[in-house]
Amino acid sequence: MAQARYYHPDFRHDEVSSIVQALDRGQSVSVIGPPSVGKTNLLRFLDQERLAASDPNSPWNRFAPLSAKQGPLVAINIDPNALLPALPQSSGDIAARAWPGFELLVHRTTITPQLYPVYDPPPTQTPNPELERQITRYQERFENAHPDVTDFEDSLHAHLALRRLEGILDASLSGARLLGSPLRIVYFMDEFEGLLQAMPNYFFVALRSIRDRFKYSVMFVTFTRNSLPYLAGNRMTVLEPFIELFNDNATYLGPYGDDDAWRMIEQLEERTVSKDDYALGLLIRATGGFAGLVRAGFMHAEKLGQLQAPDYAQAVQLAAKRLVAEPNVQAEAETLLRGLNAEEIKALYAVAEDKQDQNGALIRELLNKSMLTQNPSGQGVRISPPVLAAFIRNHPQAPEPRPSTPPVTLPEG
Repeated sequence: MAQARYYHPDFRHDEVSSIVQALDRGQSVSVIGPPSVGKTNLLRFLDQERLAASDPNSPWNRFAPLSAKQGPLVAINIDPNALLPALPQSSGDIAARAWPGFELLVHRTTITPQLYPVYDPPPTQTPNPELERQITRYQERFENAHPDVTDFEDSLHAHLALRRLEGILDASLSGARLLGSPLRIVYFMDEFEGLLQAMPNYFFVALRSIRDRFKYSVMFVTFTRNSLPYLAGNRMTVLEPFIELFNDNATYLGPYGDDDAWRMIEQLEERTVSKDDYALGLLIRATGGFAGLVRAGFMHAEKLGQLQAPDYAQAVQLAAKRLVAEPNVQAEAETLLRGLNAEEIKALYAVAEDKQDQNGALIRELLNKSMLTQNPSGQGVRISPPVLAAFIRNHPQAPEPRPSTPPVTLPEG
């Protein structure tokens, strides 16, 4: 069995503390970041199956002080690629279209062991028959919820899926309170764009109703490449009740800082031979700490130690030029670019051509994503990281954004 990757307790300290602290206050969080920035590693770092519940270094303990009184935060991962195909439906049957989303939430909730209510009094305590009866009733909800939702002989099961989800959330939260061990539930929605594309508006409005029903005991975290209002587009009017849950807590996932970048390089060196620190420093600066670019450029780091320049800033630019000559670095830079939307790609190329009168909102978004940085003079912006700037100079024809692809379980056509 492969050993789980080690993460330093201060991995992405600022972003992690911001996310967990907001959840501890009972607030939902939107996490936004371009491809190649290291989102997968963040999800692995926060994975509660990897972390011991009693570990004082766990971010769920370090940054969630309210857990002592209000109970731990239990994270449930929701991946749109795990959606089942939609049910057979007549035209406009919204419940049948939304059923895969509710089924996935019910399934992931019922298989999370921390949420299953169990009455297990210590031998020194007199059993409470009434409490045992209540907990047994909550257990029955858990055990019956998913089979009922997937009972295809029941023509109403699609319409009842939301009720089943409410039922097991109530069973888990109420049972935990009765047992004197309260808890809170967080749904981590990775690749939220896929869920947004796959599910009808009704699904997200229903999630808002779930949040209102359970107040600060059920929260959501979305992981996207663009802000939620942008993704909602012309659906914003209907989706606004759900999206406003995230208005106060939008975390832009930036590239690695120096400490995290060096730790990543140390782990890469464990699989190969150590490289010159000067060359590795140039690698970090040239890639801007974008995890995918660091990984792609690492195998070429020894070539950077041979660069000669009158000062360090010019050496970084030479390193970027040298790295972007490598096919795998080019591929990673193109992946980073194509993960943006068409307007963002156009804006980056306009910056490269020193065009004025840019869309202010787009520039701010790209600054938040660390794709642009302010010039040292404070006047204007330039492309970041240097490897991406070098790639754009070498490829004056802007690439097309990656086409939006729905989950494969959706019907085609």
